[in-house]
Amino acid sequence: MSHRTLGAFVALFFSIQISAAPVVAVTEWKVDAGKAADFVEVIDDLQNTNLGKDRKAQLQLQASSFNGVNPATHRVTILYPSLAEMETWNKKFAASKEGEDVREDLTRHAQVVSQYMGSPIQSWGSVSNKDTFWDVIRITATDPAAVAKGLNALMTSSDAKAFPGQIWLIQVVRGQASAAGRVTHEIAIGYESMAEMESWSEKMGKTRAWQKWLGIAGSSFTIANRYNVSWLKAYEHGYSLEEFE
Repeated sequence: MSHRTLGAFVALFFSIQISAAPVVAVTEWKVDAGKAADFVEVIDDLQNTNLGKDRKAQLQLQASSFNGVNPATHRVTILYPSLAEMETWNKKFAASKEGEDVREDLTRHAQVVSQYMGSPIQSWGSVSNKDTFWDVIRITATDPAAVAKGLNALMTSSDAKAFPGQIWLIQVVRGQASAAGRVTHEIAIGYESMAEMESWSEKMGKTRAWQKWLGIAGSSFTIANRYNVSWLKAYEHGYSLEEFE
């Protein structure tokens, strides 16, 4: 069970500016009916070019499901070690003919729904690329410190020792306005499968630690949206999910 010191991540909750720390950039896409394979091919081809590889990042190509009022069907999620790294590559992409072609190809098959950026606060469990099915809970926190402390208490309790996946608490630092309302944080829970999620949820729901967490959750945040994300592909360009911690 891995976690950062409580004081450090609580302090990050109240920071308006982003320091030199890992960032995640998410672009949500609504892919046209029958065009999913074409959309995936454009993303895949870019990752195998010199331009696509010329950065320190992990790119996750994901499909969204049970997304409520959000029309997005896919997400491109990119993990960077810093804002500087993200900025450097974005400039190269924007200035290149290859980047122009990719943008044109993507917009023939899909439309951007939203973009937002986040910063990791804390993770629990075993970080692994084997977890390709995710339960994403987008929240509006009224008491961010209580959310952080409550999750930490839950995941470090004896009831959670057998937790099979990973949990990330992410602060949304840009793009808080979403189709479902204002979002301040995400709780992203990764499993190897939907069946693993179901099995663990059934066990955890019967514990005292879970009942205590429900009380904290009910008084410290509201859920803007909750949906599932499945990884289609992941590309590591000199950077991994493990390094994102």
